[in-house]
Amino acid sequence: MKISSFLSQLGFSGNESAIYLASLELGMASAQDLAKKAGVQRTTAYSVLEGLVKKGLMGKTAVRGRARYAVEPPEKLASLVRELQNILETSLPELNALYNAKENKPRVVFFEGPEAAANVMDDTLRERPDEILEWNTNLYFEKVPRSHDYIDCRAELGIRARRLAGEGSVWHTKHRSFDGAELSETLIVPREAFWPDIEVNIYNDKVAFISYAEDMSLIIQSKAISEAMRQAYELAWKGAKGMEVV
Repeated sequence: MKISSFLSQLGFSGNESAIYLASLELGMASAQDLAKKAGVQRTTAYSVLEGLVKKGLMGKTAVRGRARYAVEPPEKLASLVRELQNILETSLPELNALYNAKENKPRVVFFEGPEAAANVMDDTLRERPDEILEWNTNLYFEKVPRSHDYIDCRAELGIRARRLAGEGSVWHTKHRSFDGAELSETLIVPREAFWPDIEVNIYNDKVAFISYAEDMSLIIQSKAISEAMRQAYELAWKGAKGMEVV
């Protein structure tokens, strides 16, 4: 990384970077000499130098009645970074309060590519809800090579799941028999009534959609949307009980 780019990330303006680097090369110098070396107008150099002095990155003294400036050792930049870190940590509570202020504003995260499904699964584990409400697709077993790892991790974390799936799916022929070990309750309905190409997970205040065929997923964080979807799931669950395939 170029030094000027690094200084820019620390909040230096272009003129501040130029003056600072010129001072590193010249040592103690007048504003006029520093302006010439940096390629900055002399009038501009004075205000830039005074700003750097206030930041504690340069010192100012007088030699035979004329102002001279000398840069502080580069280690001073590390002190500046630490100060910024302290300010950030002190400000985080207020920033988070602003971030969470509008709870009614949905947050949407989109994932695309081979890891799209895994990103949703990882999020459910991080969230650690009491229960995940799932509309399941058989494509899960075709597209997730080590599908058992996720289910095992979920169960180990004590996260329960309710699963709706179609007749003849792997959820039906295999995993329903593992409901106890997998902390799950699985309802199977006729294939002609339910055979989706996507998976839907409802957990905490989030709703996730996974399209395995398209390698994409979407997480919506919204109390209102998640509650509406949870109500829809409960209706679907009650309806599924009336047509359950034993």
